[in-house]
Amino acid sequence: MDKEKIFYFASGFMALGLVPLTAVIVPLYALGIGASPAEIGIIMAMRSLLPFLLAIPGGAMVDRYGVRFMVTRLALACSALSLAYPFATSVFHLVLLQLIFGVCQSFCWIGVQTGIGKTYRGDPIVTSHLGFWSMGGTFFGPFIIGFIWDYFGADSTFVATALWCAVMSVLALQLSQEVSGSERAASKRQAMKGDYRQAVQLLRDPIVVYIVACSSIRLGAVSLQTSFVPVYLAELEFSATQIGVLIGVSAISSACSAFLHTILSKSWSSEKVLGVFIVLALIAVSAMSLTDSYAVLAVLNITMGLAVGVTQPAMFSVLGAKISKDIQGLIVGLRTSLNRCATFLIPLFAGLIGSIVTIQWTFLIVGTVLLVLMLVTLWMAKDRL
Repeated sequence: MDKEKIFYFASGFMALGLVPLTAVIVPLYALGIGASPAEIGIIMAMRSLLPFLLAIPGGAMVDRYGVRFMVTRLALACSALSLAYPFATSVFHLVLLQLIFGVCQSFCWIGVQTGIGKTYRGDPIVTSHLGFWSMGGTFFGPFIIGFIWDYFGADSTFVATALWCAVMSVLALQLSQEVSGSERAASKRQAMKGDYRQAVQLLRDPIVVYIVACSSIRLGAVSLQTSFVPVYLAELEFSATQIGVLIGVSAISSACSAFLHTILSKSWSSEKVLGVFIVLALIAVSAMSLTDSYAVLAVLNITMGLAVGVTQPAMFSVLGAKISKDIQGLIVGLRTSLNRCATFLIPLFAGLIGSIVTIQWTFLIVGTVLLVLMLVTLWMAKDRL
């Protein structure tokens, strides 16, 4: 395996692992300062608002200025922001931090995906490895941070997060640029409005529509899991370590199942793999409302993790193989923008439902809504599956 692949996989490990890592400590910290379920929903939604609005020009910037340039600087910004969280004393402060931190973290992950797409063009083996290592980060992040929370305190978890981001910045120094002088000169004359116009034009392609719809529903389910499973488990009086372990085992099942895509792609199209396993993930997350058993919740989270892990390299393969190299960043930005729309709205909707009924039944209600949307998406794309 060449060195560049290793640094891409390591950067993916750090970039995606940062999401569930903060998803454990931010809701717990919010509970500690007295936030309600609805307020926690708002706080967790805010991490997705600016990526929703800015991911398209952000992806185009990765095309223009290169993966290394963008990821190194944004990872350092995440490191600095992590150290500000212990000074947040109100919901308003957390909302502001989540707004800025969310866009920096999201652009780091956009950069890694863009670099893989440009360099390896949807190679199923490479995308499966990226899925394995990036999902591996989502296992170790919650596991380590839950332990630190229990034994060293809340402030220490944010210091650990800052170190995590600093390491990601160092790793990103080894990534490729993939930018030519002509691309950069042309991009300087291109207004942000042009980026949005080009992204919207991509939605004329049926495969793009299918992928972004599946991706948004998939991330909506993951957002429901990461935002409210910690709160639900805290209500059941499980420790932060137990919460981190449960989220972590879901992530490690995702990492291991990423390689299933390579096997399944020999008999199924990547589009079909994507649809079937998103439905499985939605069934698992919806069923969490039906139990308060830690063991059963662990099984459901593992099942969801397995399904989510298969779908990630499937998306990478489809877009890497069928989208022009010159607009890989733009298409990742478009997908990320719609993903963040889902991860912005779902916590808000789930928080509202949790305030009306209970956190427990939120999973069934929101999961069912997402399942209906997914079934409609599959029906519309039935001729392609």
